[in-house]
Amino acid sequence: WSIMERPPSQDRGRAYLSHLKHDDWFGGKTIGYFAGIALLINNITGPESGWLFPAICFVVIWMMSSLSTTMYCEAMRKIPGNEHFRDRIEYSSIVAYYFGRKAYIAAQIGLNGALQSLNVISVIQSAQVMDNAISAMFGHSCGINISPFSLSNNGTQMEESIKGWSCFDTTDLSNGNPWGCHLVISLGFLVALFITVPMGYFKLDDNMIIQEIAFVLTFACWLVWLIACFFSNNFLNGDWSIPAVSPASSYTSQAGVLGTILFNFGFVTTVPSWVNEKKPEVSVNRTVWIATLLCNIVFFAMGIPPAMAFHQYLAGPATGTCENSALGCKESIMDLYTSSLAPDTLRHNHAAHFILQLSVYLFPIVAVLSSIPVFSIVIKYNCVENGWSHWSAFFWGVIFPWVFAIPLLYQPNALNQFITFSSLIFVAFTDFIVPWFLYMKLQRLKTKEQSIEATGVTHSLKSENIQGGFLTTVTERTNLLSDPLIDVTIAEHFAIPESWRLTQHQKFMGAAALVVVMTSAAIAGTVLQIQTTVSTSWDCAGVGQN
Repeated sequence: WSIMERPPSQDRGRAYLSHLKHDDWFGGKTIGYFAGIALLINNITGPESGWLFPAICFVVIWMMSSLSTTMYCEAMRKIPGNEHFRDRIEYSSIVAYYFGRKAYIAAQIGLNGALQSLNVISVIQSAQVMDNAISAMFGHSCGINISPFSLSNNGTQMEESIKGWSCFDTTDLSNGNPWGCHLVISLGFLVALFITVPMGYFKLDDNMIIQEIAFVLTFACWLVWLIACFFSNNFLNGDWSIPAVSPASSYTSQAGVLGTILFNFGFVTTVPSWVNEKKPEVSVNRTVWIATLLCNIVFFAMGIPPAMAFHQYLAGPATGTCENSALGCKESIMDLYTSSLAPDTLRHNHAAHFILQLSVYLFPIVAVLSSIPVFSIVIKYNCVENGWSHWSAFFWGVIFPWVFAIPLLYQPNALNQFITFSSLIFVAFTDFIVPWFLYMKLQRLKTKEQSIEATGVTHSLKSENIQGGFLTTVTERTNLLSDPLIDVTIAEHFAIPESWRLTQHQKFMGAAALVVVMTSAAIAGTVLQIQTTVSTSWDCAGVGQN
């Protein structure tokens, strides 16, 4: 039978796992606590809405994403043959096991949409910052303009816009951006590509040393940026307050906030691959909740002080506008620190300015680029496990996002729009709704098992009645405890502690409520974002300066 068919015997779980394709392209169970936390933090990591709504969103989505992750993992370990995650099974195959072929197809579309979107966004970010780094070192960056056409800024034609090979200083856009709305393969794009693609060839556990180094350096960059905030004119002059809700905010701006936060917490799809290669003694709950809590702290630390320090210059995530547009709005704190809007005290101190610039140009390498191989490897794993050839999986997972990113590299506000739409559509579905549906299915099956136990039916009949053995029976648990390869001191994973004594019905209704909330928010956010996009004008020459 194929992996999408349901064998009738009580050994359906083990038979299903045995028919998944696993070879030497997959890693072993070698990832420890620190590497796991580093991996999740690397994968997880505008003021126009004030601080209240983003703060509420961060806390709520932090808890929702952590719960969805642990719920997904509980459904994952309940597949017979995968007790204590002893075997391996990837994201889409878990969905196929519980819901069948149609759900598997939907999961594959959602998984690839979410991870490819995250990769494309990371490619755009890293390529643009890499171009700025090249310009800072050599005075300009160059690129092949695939679609040269004339572009003007304030009535003056930009000569570089009509050349097939053009060079300009990407850190100085006072005279416009000649690459705006063009299809450009820049040097920054190529450098980022050559750094990242080789890492996508390796296994997930082979990338752990890179994740650990990136984790430490990323925190160092964040620390530099946080300190730099306190040298801003707003802090020095005591004008550092920001409103709870900005007077200029609107419902449409909240859609951009929601999409951006969902994007940052869109890590659930990568977790099954990590679980498959973690050490048996590494706790899923402890690793997930520590990693997400640290990320939440970082988001607040790196969100509120910069907003206080530079709120008049930072562009909002939905409209791309800011309070003081005359000096040019900046999409991120990185763009601001590499411009003339950086704190004067630091810009006039050579050592401080060098450290600040280094942190900005180092960040896309250690943080953004380190996440691209992880998403690529997860896509590759899911494809190979379900019958793709190695090289077709490698092209789709590792090469394709770079090809797809080329037309979006220097489009007006493309990054924010892509983040918002992909998050509201794909990330909301694959990282939140699907895990909760799996958990609901699991609770239904547990309820059936308990009702059959109450009737005194034998285990053999019970296993046949519960859809071919979805759950681990007493016999299977006994066999597990006698297996010398399994450490019996390892606690079973539960998303919600058994000590809470919640019934299966209460767990089911809780997950159902989360599905309703997230679905409603995603639909409302998508509609509002469409309204914002339609009403927002695009300025090709102003790409990068808003």
